[in-house]
Amino acid sequence: MNTTTLYLIRHGETEQNKTGILMGSTDTPLNDHGRLQAASLRERINALQVDSIFASPLSRTVETATLVFGEDAPIITDTSLQEFHFGDWEGMHFSEIAKQYPDIWQMWLTDWEQTQIPGGEMFAAFKHRVISVVEEIVRHNPGKRVAVVSHGGCIRSLFAHFFSESVSKGYWQFKVDNATLSEIEFMGELPILIRFNYR
Repeated sequence: MNTTTLYLIRHGETEQNKTGILMGSTDTPLNDHGRLQAASLRERINALQVDSIFASPLSRTVETATLVFGEDAPIITDTSLQEFHFGDWEGMHFSEIAKQYPDIWQMWLTDWEQTQIPGGEMFAAFKHRVISVVEEIVRHNPGKRVAVVSHGGCIRSLFAHFFSESVSKGYWQFKVDNATLSEIEFMGELPILIRFNYR
């Protein structure tokens, strides 16, 4: 049986990651530390051979993919790999959200999966697009080694889907750090965790 290997990489640090500001689908670049993180990850995995590289089209993921795999590496971008869209909350700190949207914030704290953020994406739609595109990538690359460079929320959704009872129950159980590599092998449809949060 052919083993398909999936490498999941979260982008390096941005200034907004550092300061706790939600950016979601807003395009923000890596900061200098994030570039160093990605370069360091490349040094750690320089023997890694991949057949295809997929990435969110946002600059922080494309730049991370380029720093990890090299300037000449062909990168296939897909909007389905973008982070959750926080709507009106994008560009805001949690403390600002709590002040400006107290009722919705309390709803989000108690039932985040069903809460409609003004102008934002529903979580059900988010997890569906992320899981669907990655399952399609795996299905269309049997026996290959593929890399997906994406975002924290996307990778948490994938781990919850593959290794928890449900995405909603497992989503917050996986802490995915900036510029880390996780590795899943698929024996047929069986996912096997090889590495998590490696840096």
